[in-house]
Amino acid sequence: MAKKIRASVPAKVILFGEHFVVYGKRALATAINRRLAVAVSSREKAGYHVKIENIPTFGIELDLDRKKGDKKAYPYTDFGTATKAIAYVRESIEYLEQTYGIGSEGVELEIKSAIPLSAGLGSSAATCVATIAALKEYFGVSGDLDAIRDDAHSVEKKVQGAASPVDTAISTYGGYVSVENGKVTRLHLAELDLIVGCVGSIPLSICQDTKKASEMRLKTKKIVAEVKTRKETFTRIFDSILNASDEITVQAIRAMEHTDFVKLGALMNINHGLLDAIGVVPRRLSELVKMSQELGALGAKVTGAGGLDELGGVGSVVVLPGEPVERLKTAMEIAGALVMDVKTGDAGLRIETGF
Repeated sequence: MAKKIRASVPAKVILFGEHFVVYGKRALATAINRRLAVAVSSREKAGYHVKIENIPTFGIELDLDRKKGDKKAYPYTDFGTATKAIAYVRESIEYLEQTYGIGSEGVELEIKSAIPLSAGLGSSAATCVATIAALKEYFGVSGDLDAIRDDAHSVEKKVQGAASPVDTAISTYGGYVSVENGKVTRLHLAELDLIVGCVGSIPLSICQDTKKASEMRLKTKKIVAEVKTRKETFTRIFDSILNASDEITVQAIRAMEHTDFVKLGALMNINHGLLDAIGVVPRRLSELVKMSQELGALGAKVTGAGGLDELGGVGSVVVLPGEPVERLKTAMEIAGALVMDVKTGDAGLRIETGF
């Protein structure tokens, strides 16, 4: 029987501290029950055949050949959006070949995902962790979870130029993690029922514009650079904002330990205000947050990098709902968001064989 391996990993939301974690302050993130899976099996023809079936907004099938260039690309929707995910798959393969000397036999990779792209939910890290874990298992490369996380983080940094350890830690370990000064600590906290509103559909006009598509792939890097520029311009003001964010994360962890969800929601609202102050909240996401708060949410905020108005304001908000939940979800859908009910603390990397 041909060998088959499948690795699946969770999406993530950052509950507190995004952007501020770059400057050594605390952040709190959690895995959510939206997963990405990579299945690896053998094929007769040499090289890698990749099929990305159902990532929201696109699907694609192609042969990967790093030496001769990619061949036979068959986009289900649009190739422009898909190239971002393919970059992480290609880089993961190259990294494993160079680091561990994995074989060059024929390999079939099939990726299925319920994680929208470019929405602040960790799709890039999930792709890296699942691809690396599946291929290492397939080729018999030994290593533990920490090694997989380190490998995936190296790939993310190579593709993006810089990357927080938060996303790859959540994809690998699941549950909750706090990060401070680059140190990742796993936490055991109460499960939350949240709503994620994703403005994640990238306009076709952007996909067809080569320059804009390139900017989209570098969205996070561009936003982080703009925040850094503002920090250097308004150093004393930013220092106060950074300290406030750090204290918010500390109090949020305490609130969760005591299941004080009213306090937790209030802290989410304050954290959102700080993100707006540093310029990472585009109009579409700001309107979703404000609407959620007005319709009874205990708390609502942007999660992840945020967004840029010039690129459609793509991104996500995370909402701690109060009552009535259905009215809130309907209003978010009318506003154009992809609305997802999620639970926090989902399991981390899972590997199956012979499925």
